[in-house]
Amino acid sequence: MLNDEVERRLFGRIDNSGAPAFGAFSTGNMAAMHESFQSFFEYLSAQKLRTPKGLDWIRAQYPRLTQVDLMLEMQALRNMFCTMWLESVREVVSAETSAVKFILTDHPVTVYNAAYPPGSETCQYPHDPSIALNGTQTICPLDSDHCLIMTNVAFAKNPQSLNPKTPRENARYAGQTISRTDALIRTRQLRSDEVTSINYLLKRRSRQFVAASEREWLFPETMESRPWRDIGKVLMPPSNELWHFGGEIIIGHSDGTSQYQDEFGRTRSQDHLNKPPPTGRLNPDDSCGCGSARPYRKCCSGTPQDERPRWDVLSIRERNLMFGNAVLDILGLNKDKTWDDVRRDLSDDQVKRIHEILEALWPRDTNVAELLPRPDSRISRAMFAGIIDPRTIGATVIGWLTNFDEIIFLNPFVIPSYVKPEFSPIDSPSQHKAQTLRNVMLLLNVMPFIDAGVLHMVPDPGDVNADFRNIMWEMAKQRSELRKPDSKGFEDVRELAEDDFRRSMFRLSNSSLKHMIEKHASELDQTEVDGVLAYMKAMHAKDPLALLQPVDPDGELYMTRGISLEVALFIAQLTGSAIYTDLDEYWSQLHTHAIASGTSADSRCAPVAQALRAVKFIVDGNPNTVRQIRWDRRWDTIRDALRRVLVGTKHLGGQHIQRAVMEKMSRDLRQSAPKMRKAWRDLEARSDFQSQQVFGLQASFPQGGFWHRTVQRLLITFGTPKHDRTVWMALKIKREKN
Repeated sequence: MLNDEVERRLFGRIDNSGAPAFGAFSTGNMAAMHESFQSFFEYLSAQKLRTPKGLDWIRAQYPRLTQVDLMLEMQALRNMFCTMWLESVREVVSAETSAVKFILTDHPVTVYNAAYPPGSETCQYPHDPSIALNGTQTICPLDSDHCLIMTNVAFAKNPQSLNPKTPRENARYAGQTISRTDALIRTRQLRSDEVTSINYLLKRRSRQFVAASEREWLFPETMESRPWRDIGKVLMPPSNELWHFGGEIIIGHSDGTSQYQDEFGRTRSQDHLNKPPPTGRLNPDDSCGCGSARPYRKCCSGTPQDERPRWDVLSIRERNLMFGNAVLDILGLNKDKTWDDVRRDLSDDQVKRIHEILEALWPRDTNVAELLPRPDSRISRAMFAGIIDPRTIGATVIGWLTNFDEIIFLNPFVIPSYVKPEFSPIDSPSQHKAQTLRNVMLLLNVMPFIDAGVLHMVPDPGDVNADFRNIMWEMAKQRSELRKPDSKGFEDVRELAEDDFRRSMFRLSNSSLKHMIEKHASELDQTEVDGVLAYMKAMHAKDPLALLQPVDPDGELYMTRGISLEVALFIAQLTGSAIYTDLDEYWSQLHTHAIASGTSADSRCAPVAQALRAVKFIVDGNPNTVRQIRWDRRWDTIRDALRRVLVGTKHLGGQHIQRAVMEKMSRDLRQSAPKMRKAWRDLEARSDFQSQQVFGLQASFPQGGFWHRTVQRLLITFGTPKHDRTVWMALKIKREKN
């Protein structure tokens, strides 16, 4: 079906404003450049994506796209390069005195990185080195005599000390920034051989067609003698002109407020989160520099530097440990305070200080994606998509560490960066006391496993990045309009809410409780009323999650923390995790919105799905029990079998994965079950281990995996270059009996 609406309605406007903007940058008309500054970069970004090569690149980022979907994604992504270009060093070089002029190609906005020659895997069509990398420069001829070159600021200033393959500071494909419209270098006149070098680069990064006003200019490879790496010397801006770029920007507003931005677009300083990377070469058994708690040989060894989590900033695990230690210190639990003392004495100041530490560890503009553990075929990793609560986390997360190698779950604490003051735990701490007590209890239970590197407590990226949050909320809104949730899918949430109500009620004064008892049980005499009251107060005193303080007269906030479908898919694909949940409603959403309509189950996985349904998984929700048995080799059998399933089914796209392989996995699973039961029976014989529960597992393997088009867009703009194309497996856990 022929349709030109995209060209007329969208690109017609972009072209109409882009043409004079190109003319302004070509001629150097500063007034016109200022007026058309944003239009110029919007045009440039759109032009990089709407060429045949650009469209093929978009298509390559998604498991599958219809033509209509491709047009929608091109529109949604069209401004993705603007933010980092505006923060770059911008130079217009001239060929006016050169005998050779700039050529035009069918992919005119292209990139160059000296570390990736044209034959490298990174440069295979339709891919290019990411502009987020330190050493990547963007090149675009403005006309036959002028060419725009954009270079990352830090790399322009220190090209020898920065790795061209690693991401630049605060690299991002979406977000606001501030830039000087008059900052532009245009002092260089290029020689013919230098223009030829740029033409050679432009031609090598094109798709099929090139154009020039002289035939010999179309073949720069016959005249170009520079090695690929040396072309970068032609593209580097003059060092004595770099003073136009970088530095800090501080803006004062008429209402007395101010605004700050550093040269990388960050609105908050994050220097306190830096750490010195290891010096010298690590030995295989040394702790890995990424802070994972795993030895180097089992973690980042053999992984290219640009595909690892960063080594020069505190990792998620290290930040969580710092936070845990700070909470212990603030509450006095590392001194002589007991838990009952905390329940009795928890103050507004303590709540405030706890959340100030949290905000300092997770400031605005934190790039959560670059801190997440990367996909690893050596381990089984699962992302929990359910309620995060101290009353349930033992059975839904901690207890499953006997079955999974690593588990990721959402941080239950409110990061207050974008919370309104009237709801903020920093500005209005009194209403957060009860919730903080619950969150601290959860934190104490998971800390040993975070320290060991097997639990990853990650923040919601939307809590620290407003652009991510706004985009994700819009996606969730569009999704929720298509389907109304079934109240039956939230029975567990209702039970928790009723438990919270009971706990709040027991905190009422004796007179208020007595009046309530007399009102609802008028048949009781005074002695019986006093007995019921005494029972309520005794139960409250024994409840470790209950504050031993009166209810705040101004009200209290309780939060049932879960994870949205979009964020779960985003984190799972970045970390190479399967998704598991205990909520019927979440399971339904996953299958309604994250698989293609009409997609059936992958028949090759039927034996594995049947085996998982047949095996009964025993889980102990007591963190102390799990601490003692998680590293007991008797539980290796079931974890090894489940690891083979999670890792093996991940490669279903390859032809080498056949049904016979799946049947072998299912046999391993079934054979591991008796060994698992024997280990639990041996443990159960001891009187101090009596809290085991039996769970069933339902596995889902849709053809093509779980994915969502808009989540793929989040992965492109807020993720990392290397991630899983889909979530290949989902598990639903269901408690059957104790």
